[in-house]
Amino acid sequence: MSAHPPLYELIFRWSGYLVDADYVRIVPLTFGLISAVLLYLVVRRRAGVRAAYAAIALYTVCAYGVYASVMVDVDGAILPAFFLAAVYAYDRFRSAESSRASFAWGFGIAVAVFLGFLVKLSFVLVLGALILDYVIEVRHRLTRALIIRSLTVAAMCALAAFVIVASMQLLFSIFNFGEIMAHALSYVRFEGRGYLQILVQGTKAMFYLSPLLLVPLLFASKESLAKNRIFAVYLGLGALFYFVIFDFSQAALDKYLMFIVVPLAAIVGTVIADSMRDISSRQVVSGVLFGGIGALVLLAVNFLSPSVMPLYPKTAWLSAILSGNWNILLPFTGGNGPLGFYLSFLFITAGFILSAVFAVYGKYIPRARTAALVAVITVGVAYNCIWVNELFFGRINGSAPAVLQSALSYVARDEVKRVITHADAGSYELSGMGKRAGRFYAVPGYEEAHRELFAAFDGHYLVVDMPHINEGSFYSKFFSTCETVFSTSSGVIAAHVYYCPDSDPYAIP
Repeated sequence: MSAHPPLYELIFRWSGYLVDADYVRIVPLTFGLISAVLLYLVVRRRAGVRAAYAAIALYTVCAYGVYASVMVDVDGAILPAFFLAAVYAYDRFRSAESSRASFAWGFGIAVAVFLGFLVKLSFVLVLGALILDYVIEVRHRLTRALIIRSLTVAAMCALAAFVIVASMQLLFSIFNFGEIMAHALSYVRFEGRGYLQILVQGTKAMFYLSPLLLVPLLFASKESLAKNRIFAVYLGLGALFYFVIFDFSQAALDKYLMFIVVPLAAIVGTVIADSMRDISSRQVVSGVLFGGIGALVLLAVNFLSPSVMPLYPKTAWLSAILSGNWNILLPFTGGNGPLGFYLSFLFITAGFILSAVFAVYGKYIPRARTAALVAVITVGVAYNCIWVNELFFGRINGSAPAVLQSALSYVARDEVKRVITHADAGSYELSGMGKRAGRFYAVPGYEEAHRELFAAFDGHYLVVDMPHINEGSFYSKFFSTCETVFSTSSGVIAAHVYYCPDSDPYAIP
């Protein structure tokens, strides 16, 4: 945690004292609920009650938002709560009718931004969005004197924030400002970027968002966007931050991109509310009927016996997709969220294609516009429900938590002393048993380090095959030389416990 400001760790340390580590996911879920309330308040002031309800509904049903609200991390639920608090205070500051109210809400902005910085330095995006949005709003009243005063105040505020954040190491010994800055600057590089990985992670983020938070943007009007300008500015700055200025190709980029859920929920909620202002019951019935047929198609394609591909090499995925082999399962993992799960690529693409067809039809045939939007919403809700079902229950393609629990029951036996686990599966439970000896990720670039790790280890290995390990890789070949002492499966996901006393990782080609 020392690579981040102190509140990052303290939130979870304090929550561990309050709710016990077994229930620590209550913390991001609580912040998710706070975000939902703040989202309602912000959108209601900007676009009205109908838009606020639509935004909350989108935020609640979107798989990306659901995933964020149970991930033991700050990017998905905690930072958005501070962002929305800052925006709410900013909106009240803009509409304040007295100097006292202006000062009070200006102080509220400062507190929200300061707390956000104490969680993670990427909160600079929020400060940048607030400043840029305000400059855009007062651009017609800007004078040279006002610009100079504003820049002076901004510089003083930035310096004060820098000094306050840097001084936190006097209060929290674990907080090292120099180390944090070094960690942040280590991502500023333009050579050697993994552009394929950036493309893959960015595409995964779009899949997480679902057609429900993307396709309705085709119906957006200038008025809908103007009401939510701060969110559009935030998205634009975030795109520069995560895709241009910093290199997150070797990090969990899909986890960091969770920041886009809240602004898109606000914008799309407003678009939906504005577009459906004069909707009739006939349009609702037509939209639900056609959207329901699309939803049934989405459900059906999940049962076409898709094949499982290993996570590596990534180029094999592109080759399969470009060749038209879409009936494959994509693994979704990353961050400190629940164990990974599989979804059919055919199901994902079908969801986007169906939604796009309905949207384009409504875009160019005005009389069908509202019914088409209802159809898009229906397909989008079905898409997200199937997604969330696999995330939590794995009823279609298999449940990684189910096979993990069975494997942990075996590992709890007395004859199993020490365990190395694949992809960190079950690390918390293994630590509680006193048996965790390490972890490994079946990544080609880590092979040499893992040969050394395996050669020095004489215990058991727990492998939940999620994501699937390439049969031709070093890892698969090594475990083929081991004794399989336990196996179980759920759908296409298997779990094995291996014992390898006579296996030599250096003999594996």
